[in-house]
This record gives sequence, C-alpha cells and structure tokens, in this order.
Amino acid sequence: MKKRPVVQMMCALAVALAAGSALVTPAAAQKPRGDFPTRPITFVVGFGAGGGADVFARALSEASKTVIPQPIAVENRPGAGGTSANAYVSGRPADGHTILFGHAGSSVITPLTVNQPSLKWDAFEPVARIHAEEEWLMVHPDSPWKTIDQLVAYAKANPKKVRVAGSAIGGIDSFVVLAWEKAAGIDVEYIPHDGGGPAILAFLGRNAEVVVGNVSEFAQHIEAKKMVPLAVASEKRSPIFPKVSTLKEKGWDVVMVQWRSVLAPKGTPPERIAFLAQSFRKAMAAESWKTFNKNTKAVDLYLGPADFRKFLASEEKRFAAIIDELGLRKK
Repeated sequence: MKKRPVVQMMCALAVALAAGSALVTPAAAQKPRGDFPTRPITFVVGFGAGGGADVFARALSEASKTVIPQPIAVENRPGAGGTSANAYVSGRPADGHTILFGHAGSSVITPLTVNQPSLKWDAFEPVARIHAEEEWLMVHPDSPWKTIDQLVAYAKANPKKVRVAGSAIGGIDSFVVLAWEKAAGIDVEYIPHDGGGPAILAFLGRNAEVVVGNVSEFAQHIEAKKMVPLAVASEKRSPIFPKVSTLKEKGWDVVMVQWRSVLAPKGTPPERIAFLAQSFRKAMAAESWKTFNKNTKAVDLYLGPADFRKFLASEEKRFAAIIDELGLRKK
C-alpha cells in the first residue's frame, strides 16, 4: 500500500486527540465593543524564533487579522524556561494590549518547580487555550537505534552517552525526558535550549543523538529525511506515524501533550478578555490557520476563559504530583 505523506495525516490526528513577519496588518476586521483595541497588540513569546511557540504565535497573529482591527506584533523574550516573558508581561498595563503565550512549561511546570507563584498561570487572566500537539522523540536517519527498545538498552549500558536536545529545563520537552528516564531506568544527557528552533539546529549539527518536541517544529526536516520518529509520548499510537511505538505501550507511563494558549496581565477587564477570546475563536476558522494546522499536524482544542481556567487548575494539580514524585520542587 502506498505510504501517505505526513501532511495528509492531520484529519486522523484531530479525531485521535479530540477523543482522549512579526507584524500583521488587519483586513476586513470586525469592530469590538467600546474603544478596544486602540493600538497594536503585543503577543509576547518566551522562546526564540523558529520553535513551536514562535511559529504558533505568528500563525495565530496572521489568522487574527480578519477579526481584530489592530495589528498583532509578536515579541520574542526568551529565557528561564519561558518565564522571562511571564515576568515582563506581569508588569505591563492590564489593558489587553499585551498578551502572553502560555503552555504547560512556562505557565505551570517551571513556576511550580522553581517555586515562583508570581509567574504561574493564576497570576494572569486566562484568555483561551487554542490547540495541542503530541511530544515526539526523533533520531537521525542513520541512527544505530531503529526502535525505542534498542535506544533504552544502549542508554542503560552507557549512562550519559545519549544526548537529547530539547527546549529549556522546566518545559514539557524536559519533563518528557525526565519522566521517561525514571520510568525506563536510564540516564541520558539532556541539553536544554531557548526553544525548539535552537534545539533542532543542535540536533541537525550532530550535537545530539535525539531531539524531543512537536511535529510542527520537525515537519520540514522529517519530509527532508533529516530526522525520523522513534517514539511518541501519547496515550495511543498517533495516526501521523501509526507504526511508531508509544512510550506507554513499552511500560513507561509517560503521556504529555503540548497545549498552547493565550494569557493576559492580571486585572485585564473581563470584556476585553471576552473580546480577545471570541476573536481568537473566530480566527481559528481562517484559511491561514487551517493551513497551519494541516502543515504542523496540530489539533484545535479551544477553551474559552472559564473552561480554560478549570483546565489550568487541573494541569497544575497533575504536574505538581509529577514534580514531587521526581523530587524536582525547589525548597
């Protein structure tokens, strides 16, 4: 049977996950109630250019130009596992003109690990969860390990000899590796970077044997046969690469999904939060967003402010348990 290209697997992935330039100019924008927004909106991303966070923010900004009557400028402020951006945004005026990229690492994991509640999700106003992606382990096409079992066997016999590139410590990439190490009884060398883009460059430059992250970051390199999937940290096998094993089926209960979202400074007026949430929901119907999702294999998992707040509270509880089990919480 002829193998389908990676880009044609998006629809199947949507079913599976549902079950279990920096400046954009507006066009045909809808007028919000009141005088908001009165100037360009800044979307602050705590990671460098080229990674999943940056690509997501720019795609959402592009899609929003038809529903928000002001440009959205993406501003990269990498550092501290994404929380440098959190610290910056928390000090900005709570008027809706500055918004923050949020995901499991920067909004939940890192603040819990380093015991900085002022940087955690509930120090902001939840606007909307937008979509999610699976977490993958990728290797070089000429890797000596053709299965995850072979890699684990080597890692057990050769501690710290397997280098894994990923985003900053405290991000979900690092948690996939930490949880996998403990579950499989191995010890690899995790090499953190300021985002998926730099991690990929390190991997392609042969400075790591494995890279962890999302298909949105890897797609062009997979198509170019510069990396191949070895395992996925999902509940069930992914329809993107159905022949690739999950970590869970090997007996390592590591299931983590990278969700992406928008937060605003604490105290941002509710009507402005509602306008932004509704605008992003409408933007997800834009052709540019649909194309982005298709190309990156991401899945829309929209939640509005109230439901997103409940989800974040549940994520905090889940990751707090993992952090304490791994003994990672800073005293």
